[in-house]
Amino acid sequence: MDDDDLVYDFDAPDSDWNYEPSRAELFRQIESAVYTTDADGFLTYYNEAAAKLWGRRPILGVERWCGSWRIYRPDGTPLPLDQCPMAVAMREGRPVRGVQAVLERPDGTRVPFMPYPTPLRDASGHIVAGSNVLLELQHPQPVPLGPSGAPRYRASVLC
Repeated sequence: MDDDDLVYDFDAPDSDWNYEPSRAELFRQIESAVYTTDADGFLTYYNEAAAKLWGRRPILGVERWCGSWRIYRPDGTPLPLDQCPMAVAMREGRPVRGVQAVLERPDGTRVPFMPYPTPLRDASGHIVAGSNVLLELQHPQPVPLGPSGAPRYRASVLC
């Protein structure tokens, strides 16, 4: 076989054969509410599902920890934003799982949800950002109560 007989086709099958979407493009495709923060907890991104769940569009780089208008514990008591699950996850450097909360939209509608905040780390282990997936609860489960009748959560999570 002679080298002159070889035919090389350098055209890729599609122009986007090696296309890698940005993180924002990926997040837009997720149907669940997703948002991200920087290492200090300031919102850096949220998808349309998050804006719809919150009933508003928080200002990126200004609002901190969460995009909800107000947030409550499952028993209806107000939850300060600096004690919300995302704040706890970033402060303690660990994912927060198994908690429920209730957000309030500007129109007064309250929506029970379950957050999944997770700190994101760089290669050296330093927290550089946080991500959170919010799942609306269609049928919220009863909140477990302790002997005193108060909701039973670890003190570091929702207190």
